[in-house]
Amino acid sequence: MSNLILLDPTSKEPLYIQLYRHFRTEIEQNHLKEGVKMPSIRWLADNLSVSKITVEKAYQQLLSEGYIQSGNRTRYSVSRFVDSAWPSPAPTVAAEPAAAAVPTSSAETPVRYDMASGEMDMEGFDFDLWKRYVNKAFADPDRLMRYGDLQGEAELRRQIVAHIRSRGVNCRPDQVIVGPGVQSLLHVLASILKSDHAGIAFEEPGFKIGRRVWEDREFRIIPVRLRREGIDTDELAHSGARLVYVTPSHQFPTGYIMPIGERVRLLNWAKQTGATIIEDDYDSEFRYFGRPLPALKGLDTEGSVIYMGAFSKVIPPSIRISFMVLPDRLLEIYKKRASLYNQATSAIEQLALARYMADGHLERQIRRLRKLYNEKHALFRDSIRAGLGRRVEINETESGLHMVLTVKSKLTPKELYERALAKGCRIALLQDYYLGEAPVTPSQIILYFSRIPAAEMNDAIRLLHEAWF
Repeated sequence: MSNLILLDPTSKEPLYIQLYRHFRTEIEQNHLKEGVKMPSIRWLADNLSVSKITVEKAYQQLLSEGYIQSGNRTRYSVSRFVDSAWPSPAPTVAAEPAAAAVPTSSAETPVRYDMASGEMDMEGFDFDLWKRYVNKAFADPDRLMRYGDLQGEAELRRQIVAHIRSRGVNCRPDQVIVGPGVQSLLHVLASILKSDHAGIAFEEPGFKIGRRVWEDREFRIIPVRLRREGIDTDELAHSGARLVYVTPSHQFPTGYIMPIGERVRLLNWAKQTGATIIEDDYDSEFRYFGRPLPALKGLDTEGSVIYMGAFSKVIPPSIRISFMVLPDRLLEIYKKRASLYNQATSAIEQLALARYMADGHLERQIRRLRKLYNEKHALFRDSIRAGLGRRVEINETESGLHMVLTVKSKLTPKELYERALAKGCRIALLQDYYLGEAPVTPSQIILYFSRIPAAEMNDAIRLLHEAWF
């Protein structure tokens, strides 16, 4: 390790964040090179006089962002191609949505505030508790010596069924498919649906990583205009699409929530045309005012909706567990081909999560994070209003972990990105989520607040003000 690790116990910044930033800077500046073993958790905790939990939280944050990778015996090493593993969206030229990332000067100016990443606040997770459930799963050697269920461990699928009832979704455990992340499940879906569909409609702007999965499977991508009420169902009806991907509970990236009337219209379109809707309910847990609207799947009486969910916003994203609920007509196709879809999700983590959920810890974790993020949401909004004033407009939403800002400046989106980065702030650009030509004016940016310490929000916004005005 090239540089001495200095932690300030008097700082308002948590110790695990200080440690995480130290290692991130070391890796970004190439002081810690690919393949180098990270210090063991126990050794580092002893030498820094901090708890093992502090080190674990720092390592989990690095792991979730792709800076390090796990190895045998809980040891970690610096990841390969770490630059490409960073979760932040890369700014692109409007007419070239697939262009390469703008080179950054992160080696000269370390990123202090990553507002382009919606990873969970690691303060909101009890690692000691989670380790106890993992250890319980290891205590069942008979289960560990068998291949897991191709659809996912039965205990976990039963818990998922119980969990999503709160979203109005009623299904059977055999309809649930568990996978190691949404992208993996989308590849399975594309394989199932390819024989009946040549194209798929997406919200414009929308989930660009999801689009790439379907493009990779040679589907024609049909962008459909987004309104404040959600996807434009009239344009969808005229598009000829019979397959559509939507995020109605908290549209990504705009944050719009589809009202109940529009949900019914979308379902009626599917009923009348025999179309299939893929509903990505990625962060519906974080609605701060009122009760969440029922999921599309909860309103579906025709078997038109494929429901998708993940746990990456409520437990560390390195525990990669997602799921989808298939209607019976597609379940039959899946089961005929199930042997082609190897279950890549750790059986240990599945069993640990199932028991964690059964004992009520997931619901308590969601309530804890909802309270935390509600407070952060309000603080971040107030910091923006105080620090940027009328120079920006906030796209007010009642849920989620990010905000969309319209910046009243002559600077281009690319210039906003580069100037913010030069000040140590990483942001995301709304234009990057368009398939077609994106509007360059007005400049719209995405700011995540989940990982920004509450005590530092004013400082983060101050840096953005210095960068732009």
